[in-house]
Amino acid sequence: MRKREQTPPSPSAREKLADSLDISKEILLGAAKIVTIGNREMTVENYKGIVEYTNNCIRLTASPNDITISGDCLEIKTMTRDFLYITGKISSVSFCKESR
Repeated sequence: MRKREQTPPSPSAREKLADSLDISKEILLGAAKIVTIGNREMTVENYKGIVEYTNNCIRLTASPNDITISGDCLEIKTMTRDFLYITGKISSVSFCKESR
């Protein structure tokens, strides 16, 4: 039996607009932007709030998906209203639809 291939969701009108105007999507969509350096450093921009903060897990509310960062010795080194700088041994980053 052949496996059914999943097609990625089609881009929204805002995403198409951002592409056509060459505007950064995180600005136009209010989406979170995540940058990692290896598995030791991470910055998260445009997050909405912190749901959980432990040595092994940091859960954030963000748009369009909530973000869960798992690992060891996780620490938020810098935090502003729009920006987080996280260090530690990051083992995974996962996304789930907002549950609000």
